[in-house]
Amino acid sequence: MVNRRLTVSKRMRELLSYDKFAGDETRILILQSQYWLDSACIHAARDLGWTLATVPVPLEGVLPRASLEELLRTLGEFKPDFILSVNLSGMDVDGLFAGLFEDLQIPYVTWFVDDPRTIIMGNSAFASAYSVALTWDAAYVDYLGSVGFPAVHHLPLAVDPHVFNAEPADTWVFPPTFVGNSMISFAEREWAWLEDHAKLADAVRHAFDEGSVTRERFGQGLDAMLEGGLLERLDADQKRHAELLMFVEGTRRLRRELVEALAPDGLEVRGDEEWRRVVPGARGAVNYVEDLPGFYRLCEVNLNVTSIQMPSTVNQRVFDCPAAGGFLLTDAQAELGELFDLEQETACYASIDECRDLLKFYRGHSEARRRIASNARRRILSEHTYAHRLRALEAIVKERFGC
Repeated sequence: MVNRRLTVSKRMRELLSYDKFAGDETRILILQSQYWLDSACIHAARDLGWTLATVPVPLEGVLPRASLEELLRTLGEFKPDFILSVNLSGMDVDGLFAGLFEDLQIPYVTWFVDDPRTIIMGNSAFASAYSVALTWDAAYVDYLGSVGFPAVHHLPLAVDPHVFNAEPADTWVFPPTFVGNSMISFAEREWAWLEDHAKLADAVRHAFDEGSVTRERFGQGLDAMLEGGLLERLDADQKRHAELLMFVEGTRRLRRELVEALAPDGLEVRGDEEWRRVVPGARGAVNYVEDLPGFYRLCEVNLNVTSIQMPSTVNQRVFDCPAAGGFLLTDAQAELGELFDLEQETACYASIDECRDLLKFYRGHSEARRRIASNARRRILSEHTYAHRLRALEAIVKERFGC
C-alpha cells in the first residue's frame, strides 16, 4: 500500500533545505498537546538553552485547520533541527505529516509513554526514513521496529524539577497514602464495548480467570494472553479495545488489591470518586502540578503500584515523589535497579505481604525514610531529569541526521 502524500511545492522544498544541527544551539519544535511530558520537555529545552518553538495540537483527533496553518508557517520560519511529539499527538491517522516531514527532510521523534500498540494499531504510515521512535518501556522496541520505524530507542521517564523539587521534610502531615485513579470507569467503559463482541468478551474473561494477564505477558502482546486462533479473526479496532481492556482492568485489579490489603494498616486513598466503591473513606484527587509535590513531601509513606502496561520500566511517581522530598514504597520493577541503587535509594516490595511488612517498618523508622528519600532525590536531580533525557535524545537524532 502506498501512503498518501501532501503536495510539497518546489519553493517550500527550497525554503526548508537546510543543514540540521548546524547552529550553535539545538532548535526543537514541540507539537504540544495536553500531556504532562510536553510541558516537562519545554522546561527542559529552555534549561538546556535550546531554541524552542511549539505548535498546539489535539491530544487525539484531527489537527484543526488553524493549527495546520501554524505548523506549516512555523516550519518555514523556525527551521527546526527536529520535531518532537508525545504518543503521536498531532500526527494524522493517514500518516500525511510523517510523509510531509520526510519529503521536507525534517527529522521527527515520537516518544511513547503509553502502550504504542493501542495508538499505532499496526499502521506503518507513521514511520519514515526521517522518523525516530522512543519508548519508555523496552518491551515495545521490537513492535515499533515491526511497524517500520528505522530507529527505535528505549528512553525512560524522568522528573521535571520545575514542578517536583524540594528537600525531604522533618515532619509529616498525611498518613500512608496511595494517590491515583481507580481505573474503574475506564474498565467499565471497555467492558461495555466488549459486550457487543461476545466471543472476544468470553476470551478476555477467560484470560483473566486463568491468570494470563500479567505484566510480562502484556509486554509480549495479545497473542500471549488470548488462547486459540481468535487473534487472527480480530480487526485492528477489536484488537485495540481488547488490549485497552486488559490494560485498564489489569491495572484496576492491581490497585484494588493493594488498597484493600493495606487499608486495615492505615493506608488512605486519594483519587476519583469511584474509589469510594472500594474504600468508603477514600478522599478526592490531588492536582498533579499545584498540589501533588507538596503532598508527596508531607506524606508519611507514598505507595506505588505500577500499571500493567509497563512490563519492566518504572512510572512517573518513582521520579516525582523523591524529587519532591517524599518517601516512596514501590513495587520492584526490573528497571528499578538500572536507575537507582536498590539498597540506598529505594524501598521496594515484591508482594503484598512484603509491602505490608515494609510499610510497618518504615512507619517506625523516620530517619531511614528521610535517608532513602534524600539519596533518591540526589540521584534523580543528577541523572534523571528531562534535561538529561533531551540530551540523550539530541545525541540520537544528531548522530542520525546531523550535518
